[in-house]
Amino acid sequence: MKKNKLNTIIKHTDDNTFEQFMENNSSLTKITTNFEKIEFDYSWLEKIELTLPYIDEIVRKPKKFIVQEEEIVGVERCKKVTLETIRHLAQHTNFIQEIKDDGTITPSKVLNVHKEESFDMYENRFIYSLLCNLEDFFQRRKKVTAGGAFSKVEKVMEYTGETNIGLEKIKINVNLEAKSFEDLSLKSDSGLSVDERADKIQLIINDFLKSPLILELQMAGGLMVKSPIRKTNVILKNPNFQKALELWEFIEHYDVNNKTESRESSDFEDEGKIREEMDFSFLVDYAVLSNASIKKDVKPTKIRKYYINKLITDFVDKNEDMNEASFRKIIFDEFKEVRNERDKENKMIFNTIDKSYNNYMADRNNLFSQIK
Repeated sequence: MKKNKLNTIIKHTDDNTFEQFMENNSSLTKITTNFEKIEFDYSWLEKIELTLPYIDEIVRKPKKFIVQEEEIVGVERCKKVTLETIRHLAQHTNFIQEIKDDGTITPSKVLNVHKEESFDMYENRFIYSLLCNLEDFFQRRKKVTAGGAFSKVEKVMEYTGETNIGLEKIKINVNLEAKSFEDLSLKSDSGLSVDERADKIQLIINDFLKSPLILELQMAGGLMVKSPIRKTNVILKNPNFQKALELWEFIEHYDVNNKTESRESSDFEDEGKIREEMDFSFLVDYAVLSNASIKKDVKPTKIRKYYINKLITDFVDKNEDMNEASFRKIIFDEFKEVRNERDKENKMIFNTIDKSYNNYMADRNNLFSQIK
C-alpha cells in the first residue's frame, strides 16, 4: 500500500475512535494445524533395477544340458548305432542272435540311445522361481506404496471480532488457510518418477516370463526351487547367478509391508500477541471501510472557499493598514509552518505503522514456523 493512501486511512481514525474500538472489542483467535507425512523405503526398487541386467544375460543365454535316454529295443527299431550300442552288445552277448562265418554279427536286441538338449536344470529352475517370486513381491509392494511418499501441512486461523464505536456496531470474520504439499518419492538419475520406474520394471519382468527358457520350464512342469538355495558351482561362481542369488535373499528378508507414517494435529486459542496483532488488523480494516464510506456528495471546493473568505474578511477588518504583499508573506509563512508540522506528524504515523506491521509479520511467521 502506498503511504499517502495509508495516511488517508489513519487520518480518519482519531484517538477517541481508537480507544472506543479497542476498549469495546471482543475477539477470538483460533488456530488449527494438521500435519501428515508418509515415507517408504525404495531400496527394493533400486535393487531390482540393478539386478535386471544380470538376469537378462541368463535368460538370453540360458545354460543347457544333454538328456540321454537308454532303451533295449529290437534291432529293427534301432535308429542309430552308437558306441554305447556296440559297448552294450559286447557286454550282453545273450542279445547276439547269430554270428556268420565272415564275422558278421546279427543281434536280436540292442541298446538304443536318445540324446537331446534341455533347459530343465536346477540353475534354470532357480531363475524361474526367482522371477515368479519377484513378480509376486513386486505386485504386493506396489499396492503398499500406491499414493506415493509425501508431506502435507494444513494450517487454518479463524478470527472473529466484535466492537462498537458510539452507536455503530462493527463485526469481522477472518478465515485464513495455508496448505503445502511436498512429493517425497525418489527419482532416478534419468529423472523418472517412482511410478515410471515401476512400470518399466513390470514390462521387463513380463518379457522375461515370456522367454523360451521360462516357457520350456513351464511345459516341463514348472517345478520351483525353495530356500535354502543349493550353492552349485554355477550359482557360486557365475557373476550373473551371484547377483540373482543376492536379489533372492534380499526380497526373501524384506518386509513387503514396510511403511512409515506420522500425523500431528493441534487446535488452540491464542490469547497473546497473535490476537493483539489481529485486533490491530481489525482496526485497520475498519479504518479502510470508514474511509471508503465518506459521502461523495460533499463539495470540498465550496467548503474551502467559504472558510478562506471568512478568514480574510476577519483579518482585513482588524488590520486595515495591511497591504497585499505583507498579507501574502504572512499567509505563506503560516502555510509553510503548518505544512512542516503536518509532514512531521505524517512521518511519525508512517514509522509507527511500519513498526507495528513488521512486528506483526515477525510474530506471525514465528508462530507458523513453530506450528510446522
